[in-house]
Amino acid sequence: MDGTRDVVAVVVAVDSPAGRIATTIDELTTHLPSTGQQLVCPICSARSWPCPPFHDAAHRVIAVGVRLADLVPVDLHPQLWPPATPQQQPWPTEEVSNG
Repeated sequence: MDGTRDVVAVVVAVDSPAGRIATTIDELTTHLPSTGQQLVCPICSARSWPCPPFHDAAHRVIAVGVRLADLVPVDLHPQLWPPATPQQQPWPTEEVSNG
């Protein structure tokens, strides 16, 4: 295994929200940790995940109205949206933690 997740290509209209940020989506998925390595970015050596490049791409995805949760594997959701404790406010649905 080379440290990256399996991916699939999807065809979308260029002028759709996802089409306008296709390169950003590619960047975002490149920085997804492999299964079982949720705390380590496979691209940014010695950086925890979510790394700054993922974080920046995530904010660009959210800004155009594409749901980040639909682009990130479910096993990584707790890293991005940790459960709230009674002392914390819950994360907005599409916020991403800056690990």
